[in-house]
This record gives sequence, structure tokens and C-alpha cells, in this order.
Amino acid sequence: MISVTAVGTETSGNLGAIARVMANFGVSKLYLVNPVCEVFNNDSKARAMHAYNILENAVIVDSLDKVSADYLVGTSARLGTGHNLRRVPLTPKMFREQLDSKIHYSIVLGREGDGLTNEELAKCDVLVSIPTKEYKAMNVSHALAVLLYELTKDDMTVIKHLANKSDRKAVMMRLNEAGKGIPNLENYTVIFENLMNRSFIRKKEARALAGLFKQLNEKINRK
Repeated sequence: MISVTAVGTETSGNLGAIARVMANFGVSKLYLVNPVCEVFNNDSKARAMHAYNILENAVIVDSLDKVSADYLVGTSARLGTGHNLRRVPLTPKMFREQLDSKIHYSIVLGREGDGLTNEELAKCDVLVSIPTKEYKAMNVSHALAVLLYELTKDDMTVIKHLANKSDRKAVMMRLNEAGKGIPNLENYTVIFENLMNRSFIRKKEARALAGLFKQLNEKINRK
């Protein structure tokens, strides 16, 4: 399942355009995180056209934490350096190759002007960036159209038994327990979590990792 999450949208027209693009590609679930603009007005209705019902049924929340999805898929035109671990992106094609029809992915769109903050990117599980030429930034609805075209052009019925959010949280909980007391543990766990999320591990792999870290923790505590 694919949904869309728009963060801090600044113009009603763009909200309408987002809804229309979603309808073009058969996506109906929309989350709005702290929209700055009016959601329901003549501008959004005119741009949405026959997709206005998507706006009417949108779930409005005050934090990305309240978006219910297995993977929050951040989007950004600004790529990171080797020091910014949250901005290591996948291309849309790379992301599509990992889709599992049993997993809920929500594409997170940033503000028209500033995109997503580093804090918001930190809450995303993976980052997808569209390769462009000299002018990197795309209009938010245009970027969504490119992503949804790529993600929905094949029949999404493949079941890969990927680990969902709770499976991956269990791995991180066991890792933090096993690594308790290690200096700079947070830096290591950020690296590990990014690697795990970009690898789209399977449920069995997540259970194996959680089991391994649990045994390591028990062995350390027996000493």
C-alpha cells in the first residue's frame, strides 16, 4: 500500500495538485502534517478537480509520529555528504524494486520552500531523491507524479515478507540493550538503522538479528 504525507504545505493550490496526482495513479490515502495553508477552499478545489474527495478524507495530524505506516519515505533534492547519514538516498527505481504489497509505505513531501528539516528526515525510514540536472528542486506535485509513476507502473502484488515497523523497532531495541554503555552508541545505531532500512530486510532476518542481539546482551550480563 502507498499513501502520501504532506508536511507543512504552504499553498492550497499545491494541496489540490497533490490530490489530483494521487488520483491519477490510484492512491487515495493522504496525511497532512501541520498544513500552513487552508486545506478546503476554492483554490484547492479547482486544482484537485475530481480528486477533491481525497482532500476531504485527508487525515490531519500534528506530527510525523502520528502517521501510521511501516516505512516513512522521505523525499529531498538536497543530498547529504558523507557526514549527513540521514541524506543517503535511493533512486525511485531502486526503491520500487523493494516494494512489498503487504507493507504500507507513505511518501513524505516537504514544504514548497524549505523541504523537510533534518529532524523530520530523521523520522523517515528511507530517503528517495529524483535524479535531475542543473536545477535540482522540483515542484512538489511534479515530484510526486514522477515517484508515483515509477512506483505504480508495475503490478504491485509481490509479497517479499519484508520486516514491518514493529519488526525493525524490535531489532533496534535489542541492539540498544546489547550496546548499553558503549561510547557514542547513538552514532553507531544511526548507521546501523540506516543500513537496515535501506536494505529492506525480511521478517526472518529481523527476528534473527533481534535474537542475536538479545543473546549478546544476556552473555554480557552474565559476566
